[in-house]
Amino acid sequence: MELLFRTKPVFYWLFLLFVNVANSQSKPIHKENVRLITLSPHLAELVVSAGALDHLVGVVSYSDFPSEVKKIQQVGDAFKLDYESIVALQADYILSWKGGTPAAIVDKLRSLNIKVIETEISQLSDIAKTIAQIAELTYTQEQAKISTQKFTDKLAELKSLNHPKTTSFIETYHQPLYTVSGKHWISEAVSVCGYENIFKNLNQLSVTVTIESVILKNPQAIINIGKQEDKQWQKWNDLAAVKNKNIMTIDPDIISRPSMRILQGIAQLCQH
Repeated sequence: MELLFRTKPVFYWLFLLFVNVANSQSKPIHKENVRLITLSPHLAELVVSAGALDHLVGVVSYSDFPSEVKKIQQVGDAFKLDYESIVALQADYILSWKGGTPAAIVDKLRSLNIKVIETEISQLSDIAKTIAQIAELTYTQEQAKISTQKFTDKLAELKSLNHPKTTSFIETYHQPLYTVSGKHWISEAVSVCGYENIFKNLNQLSVTVTIESVILKNPQAIINIGKQEDKQWQKWNDLAAVKNKNIMTIDPDIISRPSMRILQGIAQLCQH
C-alpha cells in the first residue's frame, strides 16, 4: 500500500480527498444513501444484523458471514488498510472496534476527514447495543429491534438453564498457550453454561500461560477454541479434563466473534 501511495500522482490523491470532503460536508446523510465500512469481521456481521447490509460498501479480510458479505470490496485487514480505496468509496462512516482497531489507524482515517465511529464490546449485552448503535446511523431501527430482541431472549433462555459449575481452561491458541481473563466476553459466554474460567482473575484480557500453570489448577474441562483438536493434552493423563474426557473443540467463528452467532457457540457448549 505504501508503495502504491508513493507512486500515485499527488494531484490524484488530493482529488480523491477533495471529493470525499466535499461530499461529506455538502451531502446530508439520508436513509437511502448512508455508506459504511467496517474494520472487523464481527462488525460486518453486526451491520447485517442491524438490517443494513445494503449500506455496507467496504470490509476487511476474513469478513465472510453471511455469504453476501464476501462480495463486498475489501479494503485491507484489521492492521493494514488501503487508504486510497477507502477514500474512493466515499463512506459516510467507518466502524472501528475499540481495543481491536489500532489507534494509529483511527487517527489516520480522521486525518483524512473520514467519520470514524468507535464501537466497544466488553460483555455480551454490548452486542445488542452495538447493533442498535449501527441502526441509528442507517435508519434501520425496525429491523435491528428484531435482531436485538432475538439475541436478548435467546441469551436469557440459555442463562436460565441449570448447569453445574465446572472449572475450565479456555484455550484461545495452542502454541504458545493463550487464554482470556474474566473480563473478556468469551469468559462470560462460557460461564452461561456453568464453565468457570480458571484464569478469570488475570488483569489482561488475553495473555499467554504455561502448561504447568494449567496443570497446577487442574481444570475439569478444557475449551479449545480452534478449527482443529489440540492433542497435546492427551499426554497429561492426571489432568482432570483428560481423565473425564472433557476436552471440547469449538469453532472460533461462533465463540470468539462478538456477533449474534455467539449464541450458537454458547448453545453448543451447553449441549456438551
